[in-house]
This record gives sequence, C-alpha cells and structure tokens, in this order.
Amino acid sequence: MNLKTSNDLKEMNDNITHINLRKQMILTRTLVSAINEVDENLTHKELADSVAFILYEYYGKNNYNDFVDVLKSKIQ
Repeated sequence: MNLKTSNDLKEMNDNITHINLRKQMILTRTLVSAINEVDENLTHKELADSVAFILYEYYGKNNYNDFVDVLKSKIQ
C-alpha cells in the first residue's frame, strides 16, 4: 500500500489548485474576448441572459442554486 505523506497531499492539493486557477484564467480571457467580439458595450442583462441560457441548456436545474451561491460569494 502506498500511503501519502502530508507533504505529498499538500503538493497534490497545490497542483489541483493551480490547474483550477489556470482553467479559470483561460475561461475568463475567452469569455471577455467573446464579449468584446459580440459587443464591447454588452449590458449586464444581456450577459445574464446568455449565462442563464448556458445554465439551462448545458448544466440543468439541479445546478442553478449552486451557481447562484458561488456567484454571490464571488461578487460580495
């Protein structure tokens, strides 16, 4: 049996955090680029409408509350 040390677990956690942060940065850049391509003056309502459509079509109702909770925590 291969038991991980606390340093191994910390390194794994740091790697996962780094991967998630990298994904978030790439997604953010891509979204901003897409918004600028569509309309540099896109309103918050237009953005919300598009995000709502993506949630509805690709993520399902079971994820709505979690999405809103994360969004609220990030913008406070």
